[in-house]
Amino acid sequence: MPESTSRIETTHIDEVGRSATSALQWLLENRNLKGKATHPITHNNKLTLFICGQEGFADIAGEIARAEKSIDLCCWGFDPGMELVRANGATWPRGDTFGDLLIAAARRHVRVRLLVWHDRIGSPMVHNMPGHSHGTSPWKTDGQRADKLSAKASQAMLHDAVQKKKHILGNGYWGEYLRPEDIPTMAREEYCHSWYAAAFKGMLSGITIRLRHGDSGAISKSISTEINQPRGLTMGEIEKPGMQYLGTHHQKQVLIDFDHEEGTKAVGYVMGLNSVTDYWDTTAHLLDDTRREQGGVNERRECLQGIAADGGFATLKPYQDYACRIDGGRALIALYNNFVKAWDRAADDRTHAAANASVSRELPQGGPPAQLLREAGPDDSTVQIVLTQPEEQDKTIKETYFRAVTQASLAAGYLYVENQYFQYEDWAQHLLSERKKVVAAWKAGSVKAGKSLEDMPVMHVFIVIPVPERAQMVPRTHDTLAALGQHAGMTGQNTMIDDYNKQSKTRHVRGGFGITNEVEVKLPDVVRHSNGINKPGVMTLESEFGLKVSVAMLNVSAFDNDRWRYREIYIHSKLMLVDDVFMTLGSANLNQRSMAVDSEINIATIDRRVAHDLRKRVWRMHSGGLVDGGGGTKAEIVLAFENWTKLMVENRKRKFNKSETAIFKKMTGFLLPLEDKRSSTIRLG
Repeated sequence: MPESTSRIETTHIDEVGRSATSALQWLLENRNLKGKATHPITHNNKLTLFICGQEGFADIAGEIARAEKSIDLCCWGFDPGMELVRANGATWPRGDTFGDLLIAAARRHVRVRLLVWHDRIGSPMVHNMPGHSHGTSPWKTDGQRADKLSAKASQAMLHDAVQKKKHILGNGYWGEYLRPEDIPTMAREEYCHSWYAAAFKGMLSGITIRLRHGDSGAISKSISTEINQPRGLTMGEIEKPGMQYLGTHHQKQVLIDFDHEEGTKAVGYVMGLNSVTDYWDTTAHLLDDTRREQGGVNERRECLQGIAADGGFATLKPYQDYACRIDGGRALIALYNNFVKAWDRAADDRTHAAANASVSRELPQGGPPAQLLREAGPDDSTVQIVLTQPEEQDKTIKETYFRAVTQASLAAGYLYVENQYFQYEDWAQHLLSERKKVVAAWKAGSVKAGKSLEDMPVMHVFIVIPVPERAQMVPRTHDTLAALGQHAGMTGQNTMIDDYNKQSKTRHVRGGFGITNEVEVKLPDVVRHSNGINKPGVMTLESEFGLKVSVAMLNVSAFDNDRWRYREIYIHSKLMLVDDVFMTLGSANLNQRSMAVDSEINIATIDRRVAHDLRKRVWRMHSGGLVDGGGGTKAEIVLAFENWTKLMVENRKRKFNKSETAIFKKMTGFLLPLEDKRSSTIRLG
């Protein structure tokens, strides 16, 4: 990957104290060259960070309601029946639906463009477009008129059908036998189906939808530059074909009123949140929240897979994720350019012939909106928008993650990673190699400076991840953790690897004429790869790399149904913070798929206030208020790491304590050591 452009700076050294202060280059300055900046570094942006769907979606709903000219939505999936703001209660709709908000905006003569990933094989598997990818044969009555389409109308129509004992066809229902409690679910299904049907027929005036799919040729080219290639069918693996032929468009961005009144009211969002109802939750992460959709099936499946999970819940899992709002500023120009390029490529997507040659105006006629070019103020943030875009062979998110680790290794304070998929072994190895350079440089200069190795600042790495979504994702997670010596919690994979290694490497096979031959037993590729990983222990991590690493997962605990219960908080986050000086978040996971296969979008900033405030808020939330790192000094980070790891251990003791009293069972916050009893010889990255 390209090296960062070097800046020449003059650094003044205090000859008495023998110290100096200089600035590190965190952002990709090689992508910001004067006159040919592909990913401009912009300085006049105002940022607001939201944690979880309740905060993020509520803000988006408010801006959609205020939109005057344009709404551009770029989604992995879109759920018309999703309520962005929800009142208490379990009955749909608990608030205005996403679909109704867009219909209302279009009726105000706001141009709405909706760009959604859709694949004929992948979309039905992941249910990313309710009413289109699935749920396409709902109950039927007389149908809805497009000009009267709304969530409440769907519900009213079904109530009317039941009262008049009309025949309701589909899903095995007849009106006279329908239970009242089934009406909300069936009305939701009908609404989503009717919404998509009307939108694709152009009957929702002002709303245009385009679908886009992965480009297998571009993906193959992007993968070819990776150090560790995904495994193919020749090894009995499904990883490579899954990436090459089931690539997705995973970007999540919203842009509202970009060029209205010269950009005066322009606002954009870069986020990890999907516009699908599963991703709505509060920061409280309640055990069972009626505002989340009905569910609990996932936990029942996980119990069968060996994860300690309680399957008796009525609602979907708690979800942890983020969104970043950008007001004004040149960063919105990058969002606009990203959207219109993708929009034009998707022009003929239904025929699988993307219109690559028709990439149109990357800026509105007349140039950028004037208000987005204003001078930066003291409260503004420096921002760079980075991407994974196989069609353009753009891997600037990967560059950002690797660049940030290089700089973090020099700073030696803290590195905080909260990510849905911690499966990129190359990144973990890069962290170790960079730290090894720092340790070597310290040793070389410490004697002259009157310092010893014990004086070298230790880098504290906080990793927060979920239990891998599928058993086939265990190997990549295990190996990435193993590179950092943190694989102890992957007990199932560890046991499987040990069992294979204990087997005799040869076995005797009786051949013809009574001759016995020795035949080599070939270990599975997953086992052989793991055997080749140098797995540093705690002492080695600190002495050779100057690292201390903690790996946590999140659970919520509560007394429910006369017993203490625990439930996974699913981490959908894509967040990295470093030393209160750097932050990136967005749609990109820490795996090869997000770095080379799926289209992704992240925001990166070096605004200390943003990183500092988010770090304190997130750590406090996860630790039940016990840990926030204070001002972020080295001493405070050391103490925070100690208390963080102690809390993880204490919470595990409480969770598995046989006592039923509150004092011994209730966890403080959400932190637990990562544990997974599953194993697999098949990789899915």
